[in-house]
Amino acid sequence: MLTADMVFDTGHFSYADADHLADLWNRAYPRMREIVTNYIAGLRSSIERQSWEVDPKHPQAEALRQFATPEAELRRKLKLAEDLRRGLGQLDRGTHKLCTCSPGAFTVTGAYTHVRNLLGRTSLSQEGVGDIYRLAAVLADAEERVNAERAEWHRQNTTA
Repeated sequence: MLTADMVFDTGHFSYADADHLADLWNRAYPRMREIVTNYIAGLRSSIERQSWEVDPKHPQAEALRQFATPEAELRRKLKLAEDLRRGLGQLDRGTHKLCTCSPGAFTVTGAYTHVRNLLGRTSLSQEGVGDIYRLAAVLADAEERVNAERAEWHRQNTTA
């Protein structure tokens, strides 16, 4: 469970804003996990039943083959979805690493990236995504501030 202290430790939020973001995250996280878990289950089911294989005797076999997702693509999507679920869990626990050299922590960039990736796997008609979109909006604003801080640091520390 994400805490205000974990968000505050990023150095990009006042404590009140960190508390607000942690609250948004904790409301949205169970639904985010459910969405990606269901997505993974669907992909695994497609792989299990070998959905890319079309019975040549089927009257619409040629048309079905054009829309069948190849096995390699399903397995690639499954790997990405499993990585997404793992990353969301790590962010929730404050152990996410943006790179192998970084210490585990909650990061604005990591959270924003993962939430955007999750929203890319949801449909517009999916129930219960309002909290996720609210979280995404707050993370988008925070990422914009972080990027402005990085640009300013770079401007000040780059020799001309």
